[in-house]
Amino acid sequence: MTLYHGPDLSLGPVSLCLPDVHEIENAPAAPDILEARSQWLARALQGPETLYFAIRVDGLLAGQIFLHELGQQPDEAQVGLHLFDPTMRGRGVGAAALALLQGYVATHTHLKRLSFVTAANHTAARRAAEKCGYKYKEPSPNDPFEVIYQWEVPQKTLKARN
Repeated sequence: MTLYHGPDLSLGPVSLCLPDVHEIENAPAAPDILEARSQWLARALQGPETLYFAIRVDGLLAGQIFLHELGQQPDEAQVGLHLFDPTMRGRGVGAAALALLQGYVATHTHLKRLSFVTAANHTAARRAAEKCGYKYKEPSPNDPFEVIYQWEVPQKTLKARN
């Protein structure tokens, strides 16, 4: 089971925190998120290749963010992000969650690079990635309707780790 279990990470009203599995499984979610919510929570519960965080806004469950494909490449992982309530989208919640995850990765992991895949027409997700310093890399080779963004851990952070 790889659920985040450290202290809450907060930026304004947005926090990444310990997931409550029962709460997440039973939380209302937009139809476009239901399958992804279940799939990624199950993957986190089954093995070490996913590190799963709950996203809260003012203490209320708002979504999920996770690192996945951990261990497939020695120094990189992919990021998944879903906001369960559509009213939370486009309000900076995703960008704050991404920024908090980047801070966690920079200070608590050996990772050097994160990749974020999103739908090419998902403007809010693309804007959140760009706001957090992710750079457009390429169209996804797996899906012509998706694009890939990448973020490199800053060199000064890498030097401080060693």
